[in-house]
Amino acid sequence: MKSNFKLGLATSLAATLIATTTQAAEYVDLGGPATGFLGVNNFKNSSTQNGIEGKDSGGNPSGSHNGLPDYANFQIPTGFTNAGVYTAIIASPQSTANDYTAFLDTFYGGSSATINNQTVTQSGAANFSAGRIDYDNGLVSSTGTSTIGVGDLTLDFNTFEWDGSINGDGGDATSTGDNNSFMVSGGPYMISPFSPVFTPYNDGSGAGNAAIFYEISVDNLSGTGLTFTDGELTSMDITGDLDIGLRLGQAPFFPPTVFSGTFTASGLDYEFDAQGTQNVAFFSGINLLMNRAGTASVVPEPASLALLGLGGLALLGRRW
Repeated sequence: MKSNFKLGLATSLAATLIATTTQAAEYVDLGGPATGFLGVNNFKNSSTQNGIEGKDSGGNPSGSHNGLPDYANFQIPTGFTNAGVYTAIIASPQSTANDYTAFLDTFYGGSSATINNQTVTQSGAANFSAGRIDYDNGLVSSTGTSTIGVGDLTLDFNTFEWDGSINGDGGDATSTGDNNSFMVSGGPYMISPFSPVFTPYNDGSGAGNAAIFYEISVDNLSGTGLTFTDGELTSMDITGDLDIGLRLGQAPFFPPTVFSGTFTASGLDYEFDAQGTQNVAFFSGINLLMNRAGTASVVPEPASLALLGLGGLALLGRRW
């Protein structure tokens, strides 16, 4: 009698695990492994390299300088607007492995200018999530091939809730810092994880030096969508028009400036591709570049958790 009770408990537990799998596996994570970033330049500039890095004339860190010590920079080459000026590359996620020469190739005629101060790697940069693709897991069969068309997908690239405030430490909006707080009214906002407005690298007073936040969307979708084999994602076929709305925390009364590009997902890989030069708020000639690409995964993977449920049943059966 006791043995039957334990076997029944094991069966119930396994069923619960399998049921949880069916309910939970509802989106594709556009995380890692991945490379590339979303960034801008010609937004925060200085006549000297020390100035852009927040250092004094001797090259020592200085709290009195309103610089960007965590971000890479380069000197704008001859023949281009602001030639000779140092400009920060405000990129997210930051990584010492990022190919920031893409800015030189895209906007400065392939200049061989030196990238300075590329010393910071953001935690989790390799698997930093660009967003997610939501789907109805009820449309996925546990056996055979299932396809969910693009019309039944929701692409969500604004997955980070920001309450609109920034404290002087540039980190947690609930903490306090030495500098003044700043508030963009109307929050909370759903913004992209690429927005550096709410990271430890957003230095400076008030809204900070890197007070950029992005609103990312994709429309005009085409392709076959998501394909599953025996309940597991095996391929994606999605193409769409990428829109990156850029707003500045210092100027919340300005509407976002939209930069356009493309989003593609093929096999298990995805890619964001956008570049352009536009005026944003009262700043002119801001260059934006997005070249993030990586491999997607289902969260959680249906097959793995289903096996966990069956494995738990087998394990419980052996122990009892």
